[in-house]
Amino acid sequence: MAKNGFRLGAVLRARKAQEDAAKAAVVRARADAMAAHGAVHARERDLDGRRVPDAATSAAFAATLMARQAIAGALSAAIGAASLADETVQDRLDDLTDAAVQRRTIEKLQERHDLTRKQTAAAAEAKAVDDLTTAAAHNRKDQA
Repeated sequence: MAKNGFRLGAVLRARKAQEDAAKAAVVRARADAMAAHGAVHARERDLDGRRVPDAATSAAFAATLMARQAIAGALSAAIGAASLADETVQDRLDDLTDAAVQRRTIEKLQERHDLTRKQTAAAAEAKAVDDLTTAAAHNRKDQA
């Protein structure tokens, strides 16, 4: 590491890695949510495709009604899973936001550090030029 190097470089790399992991988690959560919503739509189509019980026989009526109830229960479970998946997506987005804020905070510190180093180097260079100019003027004065 350089003498005046940015000492939080490893922390910045870690924050970037955390942010990348949070981005991947958001992508996975969104894919899971899409799959959950797809299951909801599939259950809705299945329920809509089932015929309404007719009065042919009481056994057929009961069987048809029970099948529709089972599909409705599966639909209810799928809606609950989709809702949970949406909450998970929001949680992962919150995690991503937190990771991005932490990364940006370290980046700002690095930018300040770099600016301070440039200003210090410029001041040292200006002082060196002033010292040379003063010494040259003093030498001319002594020679005259």
